[in-house]
Amino acid sequence: MDKALDGINLVEFSSNLGGAYAAMLLAEQGARAVLVEPPGGARGRGTPHFHTLNRSKRALFLDLQSDRARVEQFLRWADVAVFGWTGARMRALGLDYNALSRINPRLVVLHVSPLGNRGPLADFDASDELASALGGIYGSQWALSGNPVALHFPAASYSAGVLGATATVAALLARDSDGAGQPEGRLQGQLVEVSLLAGAFSLQTGGIMRHEQMTRMYEGPLDPLGPIPCYRLFRAADGEYLFAACGNVTFWNKLALAIERPELVSDHRFEGAPWGVASQYRQALKDLLQGIIATRPREEWLRILRENDIPCAPVLTRTDFIKHPQVDALGMRRAIDDPTLGATIQPGIAVGLELTPGEIAGPAPAIAHDRAGDRAVEGWLAEPATTTPHDSAAHGSFAKGPLDGLLVLDFCSYIAGSYGPMILGQMGADVIKVESLDGDAFRNFGFGFLGWNQGKRALSLDLAAPEGREIIHGLVRRADIVVENLRPGRMRRFGLDYESLSAINPRLIYMSVNGFGNRGPEHNQPGFDPLLQAYSGLMAAEGGHHQPPLYLTCAICDYGAAMLSAFGCVLALRARERLGRGQLCETSLLQSAMAFQAGEFIFYDGRPDLENGRPESRGHSALCRAYQCRGKSWIFVHVAEPAQWAGLRRVCKLSTDTAFAEAARESEDGSLAEAIAAAFAGVDRAEVLASLNAAGVPALSAYRPAELFDDPQVDANELLAELHHSQWGGVVQTGALAKFSATPGKVEHAAPLLGEHSDEILASHLGYDPERIAGLRRRGILK
Repeated sequence: MDKALDGINLVEFSSNLGGAYAAMLLAEQGARAVLVEPPGGARGRGTPHFHTLNRSKRALFLDLQSDRARVEQFLRWADVAVFGWTGARMRALGLDYNALSRINPRLVVLHVSPLGNRGPLADFDASDELASALGGIYGSQWALSGNPVALHFPAASYSAGVLGATATVAALLARDSDGAGQPEGRLQGQLVEVSLLAGAFSLQTGGIMRHEQMTRMYEGPLDPLGPIPCYRLFRAADGEYLFAACGNVTFWNKLALAIERPELVSDHRFEGAPWGVASQYRQALKDLLQGIIATRPREEWLRILRENDIPCAPVLTRTDFIKHPQVDALGMRRAIDDPTLGATIQPGIAVGLELTPGEIAGPAPAIAHDRAGDRAVEGWLAEPATTTPHDSAAHGSFAKGPLDGLLVLDFCSYIAGSYGPMILGQMGADVIKVESLDGDAFRNFGFGFLGWNQGKRALSLDLAAPEGREIIHGLVRRADIVVENLRPGRMRRFGLDYESLSAINPRLIYMSVNGFGNRGPEHNQPGFDPLLQAYSGLMAAEGGHHQPPLYLTCAICDYGAAMLSAFGCVLALRARERLGRGQLCETSLLQSAMAFQAGEFIFYDGRPDLENGRPESRGHSALCRAYQCRGKSWIFVHVAEPAQWAGLRRVCKLSTDTAFAEAARESEDGSLAEAIAAAFAGVDRAEVLASLNAAGVPALSAYRPAELFDDPQVDANELLAELHHSQWGGVVQTGALAKFSATPGKVEHAAPLLGEHSDEILASHLGYDPERIAGLRRRGILK
């Protein structure tokens, strides 16, 4: 069956998890992928992450210096090359972008750098943990102590991998267009950069924001079970946990009835529930609700809540979830015979394309089988070079990015829907946010809304009115992509489902994002990020054994679904170049929850314990954890080699002669950690970091989000931008996180006001005159 990336050749040089994940995602959409490892094999071989993130690839083992001719042969063969090294290492190997472009001018180079290609830390080889600490993920996590909490899965790497794969396909679309509007004709290849640090930012776009009038919904240390009294984790009578997601007034009212306490709705203390309860009454409401939930077992409460249409979920383990029937219904449980690990269960393909579905091409390659060469790879190299077919519809001049000239209709709300079109907009697409007259419910989140809707234009109208549907149909005729995230069946009520709209425009790509997918026994359940955190085992894993679960501040299921939706859209665009028509695409919070724990959702005999977090975890071990310096400043240290351990001993004046292998096994709160903590306590952070850097010990600041705005590395890589908002003026927030050397994107403005561009859109796209527009507004059809 056709795949979106048929005809694309990819070579990956073994490096970090973000690069490996991006290459795997591309391989499972049809790219022929070759993983180049050092002669002894990649360092991560035998680990769960290696064997998940290197599926669907062939492997060869080359010395990059002595086998230089062979390396260049692969680079000439490839359309895409993936690297995760620092710029310094690439230059030392003669594989910087200038050298690569001389070898193959049409090569798209994806560089998943650790911290970005510019700035004082450009050549710092940061791990996922260090990038997550610097990027504010650990510092933003809710904790009763108010201190950073280290997560026990590589969130920044997964994010960078998905965003990097999306940006790579966008660059291929630009390269393979017919060159219309370009003064020199068709584009060649280009450098695409998505750093692990950018990956961390991409999971926090609604929280990384600064404005003088911006206020925080919560202040001080926050409950890791959830700071909102009726949108949080609860412990039932049997000791099991569930999450109740009363995210609006309707659900709050239903909850009051379900627990047989209707008087709570009129209790003056709880006015403004669920989100607006005054801070002095929040704990009282938490205690009241927890006391009620503690009277019955979990399964009974889940039945009661579901009967009253209240979104809820049990806290499961990953082992529980992989057996869930909804996981099977979406094809997200796959049996794969791994040549090294034996029989495994792994996650499936997280993005569905109806006409060009992805496919797992095979397990991660075994080192013993491929040492002498790979016949399939040799056959690929021997094939004559071909050019990628493309249709006649070029997209434009690329002045705004690789997707310049494409029109996206965004029928989304919340994060999981809205952030995906925003990513497409950052890459140059013209995104129209289509809203009802009441608008996206997340507009009530104030500045957070700006973090998921920047760069869009806004159209607000009555979708139920015939004139409103006429406007939508007119836009659909001109559109390339529609994205929606309503519950299954809702778009059909308005005649805006795929079947209806593709009849108007057969070239239309239609991306549907929802909670549990569009099929299966649970497909029609309401889906919110924490419900999938609970279902998927993420909360249980990060809470750890014999501890309460941890509600992640970072809405990874929401952000992940949005990023996957953008990936699906660009894949479908490339498929359209060959097929000449659009298609239906799907992803969900369920698939996102597994895709952003891909290396954790592998099961086999001998699998290590990956469910060992804690609500107050500072790291994985004494040598990989956060430490406090003077005041409220924190750093994160990640010692991974004996020489680094020797440097840490010198800096901290540790008298121990413990070998590195033994020290690396020391717990995060044992005697070694206490000794290291004592050495840093009371010392200025800058002084500590300078000493560690001089001794060759990898360490970075562990920031809270507010500290990111003054960091020179963030500034040098332009991860923040000041954008103009029509109401608030200048707002500093995340900028374009994927960087393109030949087609750089530019975000022109902040998120729009409700209906801010209605007149402009109707006039420019549909030719409506001012009188006709005014008439629509008088009749209440347009805002």
